[in-house]
Amino acid sequence: MRPFRAIVFFFAAIVCLAFPAPADDFKPNGLVILMTDYGTDSIYMGIIRGAIYSKFPDAKVNDLTNAVPPFDITAGAYLLVEAAGEYPRGTVFINIVDPGVGTPRKSIVLETNNGYCFVGPDNGLTTLVADKFGIKQIRELTNKELWRAETTSTVFHGRDIYGPVGASLASGVPVEKCGPALDSIVKLDLKRSVVENGVASGTVMRTDPYGNVITNITSTDLKSLDIALANAIEVTIGSEKWIAPFKRTYAEVPEGERLVVVQSSGFVECAINKGSLAEAIKQGFGAAVTVRKAK
Repeated sequence: MRPFRAIVFFFAAIVCLAFPAPADDFKPNGLVILMTDYGTDSIYMGIIRGAIYSKFPDAKVNDLTNAVPPFDITAGAYLLVEAAGEYPRGTVFINIVDPGVGTPRKSIVLETNNGYCFVGPDNGLTTLVADKFGIKQIRELTNKELWRAETTSTVFHGRDIYGPVGASLASGVPVEKCGPALDSIVKLDLKRSVVENGVASGTVMRTDPYGNVITNITSTDLKSLDIALANAIEVTIGSEKWIAPFKRTYAEVPEGERLVVVQSSGFVECAINKGSLAEAIKQGFGAAVTVRKAK
């Protein structure tokens, strides 16, 4: 029987390779996570929360951030991909950075292969989460039964469409009920980090409240450059250039000195111990970045 079993296992392996495991089904856990450019102390946040609770009183609503730079879809895309993966499967994300509100741009829900749903405008906000988590299906939000019952405003789709639809999904309404399937989403033409000729090139994704500068260059890029802890790195951000050590923690250099670390999501971060690098170099989001092993 052993040869027969071996044959069975061989063909089972072939079937698994030819037909990969299906994507996870979306099974809502009740979490609704908001990412907007509404501002941290805005009445709009209270209003959208009210719209969510009106549709699903048992929703668990929290914020990823509401401090996306106003109208900055690219910044929102970077922030979303950096943080979304920390949430459990079954989470609904409502993402609103929507300078085109009221125009013919579509409203969508993106269901990803890892069991998330992203609700918001189809303007590129989901570019990076779609790439990272994979697309299971996309639906246009045309089912008005899931919208706010009152008149729909042309300037506040967060309250009238995205909040109620996100709440509906979190309550267990199937994704397919949102509207017709779409073949694709709008994608931003974003710069990815690249490694060529001993140099990793990328861009500044954001600066944090401490003035640390987070780039889209990754720890994998550093490894491909044969850069290890304690090595000196030549950094260029915008027009500024300097050499700093690659460290595990900020405190491994004296106060006021520059360093390079890999931050919690695996991106290369340039910093000053107990100081603001962003203020020192006057460079921020979108600035070009290069790193290389210092000679």
